[in-house]
Amino acid sequence: MLDLAHSQHEYALDKDQYGKNEHWSANLVGDCEDFGLWCREQLKQRGIAADLIYCKTETGGGHLVLHIDGWIIDNRHGWVMSKDDLPYTWISLGRPDGTWLAIESD
Repeated sequence: MLDLAHSQHEYALDKDQYGKNEHWSANLVGDCEDFGLWCREQLKQRGIAADLIYCKTETGGGHLVLHIDGWIIDNRHGWVMSKDDLPYTWISLGRPDGTWLAIESD
């Protein structure tokens, strides 16, 4: 599933694709949110629950990844990464039921 996602993902800004700053859609043509939502849907079909995580990258930009038991699926990396190995600041966790929770730093 991850190989398929990365091979077919075409990065596109929401502004260019939808004419607005932010638009979330489970789609492989889009930005990090679209990629994460598409991957989460694919995992759900396989019986695997995954959370979204909003974070800040090493440059301070906003970013969204998918989280499963300490592992991260990220459109910026072609493989699954340990949450601890990424230089991100973890901000909030989006549960499959739509609730968002703040992530407390250690």
